[in-house]
Amino acid sequence: MLPEQGGPVELKALVQNQNRCTACGACAALCPYIYAVREKVAVIYPCGLAEGNCYRVCPRTPTDLGELDRRVFGAPRTDHVLGEHSAIYFSRARDSEIGARAQYGGTVTALLAFLLQQGRIDAALAVRGNGAALPEPAVAATAEDLLACAGSKYSACPSLSALPQAVREGRRRLAVVGRPCQVTALRKMQGLAQEQQFSRLPAAKLDLFVIGLFCFWALTPGFYGFLAEKAGPEEIWKVDIPVEGLKITFTSGKELLVPVDEARPFIRPACPECFDPTAELADVSVGSTEYDPAWNTLVVRTAAGRALVEEARAAGVIELRPYPEERLPILRRAAFNKKLRVLNTQTGDGYLRLSGEYREQLLRQGGNNG
Repeated sequence: MLPEQGGPVELKALVQNQNRCTACGACAALCPYIYAVREKVAVIYPCGLAEGNCYRVCPRTPTDLGELDRRVFGAPRTDHVLGEHSAIYFSRARDSEIGARAQYGGTVTALLAFLLQQGRIDAALAVRGNGAALPEPAVAATAEDLLACAGSKYSACPSLSALPQAVREGRRRLAVVGRPCQVTALRKMQGLAQEQQFSRLPAAKLDLFVIGLFCFWALTPGFYGFLAEKAGPEEIWKVDIPVEGLKITFTSGKELLVPVDEARPFIRPACPECFDPTAELADVSVGSTEYDPAWNTLVVRTAAGRALVEEARAAGVIELRPYPEERLPILRRAAFNKKLRVLNTQTGDGYLRLSGEYREQLLRQGGNNG
């Protein structure tokens, strides 16, 4: 069993050295002795602390999902398969430029641009990069910055490591876009920041809106060398991984479809332990529809998320459609099967802290397909 408390020694020995690191970047945001380079996070110098916030906020150290639900939503969850939510939609941006640059419906970029235009955030913490280039963290403070971050990146960019940059730049109102593991780390950080003794944490200085991304697995940096090989002399414009395989779109307009099994060797070793494929602790969660590439799936979770979605729709920033009734069992089944695989394979030293009631509710709801 992973110890409930620890410091950089335990973080290095039990997470980083055991290939459990998700490269979220949270620990690197807290400690000058932890660096994130090329999606590799490492303790480079011992700080001497027996206990540390680096260990506390890691999404792969002991994580009580029931406690996190209570912190974020104020009550235990009622939906153990998809997490708390008040609505699920198909959504897409109405702005044609965003639609052209973004992946699928462009919902994330549209919501970020709306927040920025309304003066409700100073910047967005996102990921910049496309083609065969390794993505990098970005503090996006302009519409042009946001467009440069549009589109899916399938590797694990440690973008939370840029939180201190946002603080240094005086950007206190921040939207954060992250994978489920990053959302978990951020919520753990916020919980600690609420305690007076941890008021120096970056999250204590920020007013945050959290957009979570669906993620069933992320890929290692080697994936980009693989892409470069496949591209040859062509320049890559966009990469997608739909049901039919890995699709590479070149700036010339040509497309190449590669069997998805060729990309599977690059899946990060930490990803099979992930219990949350739909970013259940975010304000809103966004993913593909696996059905219509012109739209996103949008899950509205918190009151803040609901308010933003309604305002963005009223302002003509996004378009919403009812989530197709026949598609909901498919989404729920995919999320439940991912959770079930983790429950069936988690060993005694796993990070999840789930009550018996939590497990029972999950198995019942998943077995009934919601």
